[in-house]
Amino acid sequence: MKRSNHSLLQEFDDSIMTPWFTYVPAIQSSTVAAGRWIFRFDNNHLLQSRQAAKVCQYFIEDDEDEMIDDVLLSCFNCMQRRWLVDGFECVGLPVNKPLAE
Repeated sequence: MKRSNHSLLQEFDDSIMTPWFTYVPAIQSSTVAAGRWIFRFDNNHLLQSRQAAKVCQYFIEDDEDEMIDDVLLSCFNCMQRRWLVDGFECVGLPVNKPLAE
């Protein structure tokens, strides 16, 4: 089920992810600034995680021992997520431009 279409980066409409992710701009302390995509829900929202993964072209199946959802296609099972205290951020979504909300 591994999938990632980084070559299609220019064709992907980032706004499709706004129901599940919030773009947080970076503080510009250097010449290159990139924001972060934070999951809008906490770690108990499996349904939202699955819905987001269904439409995400950047999903990459994580190692089995890192998966926490019984359904494979879930952001909670993606190699592109980085855990935070109350959720996670996605490092797979493009960070060079904000989503149009």
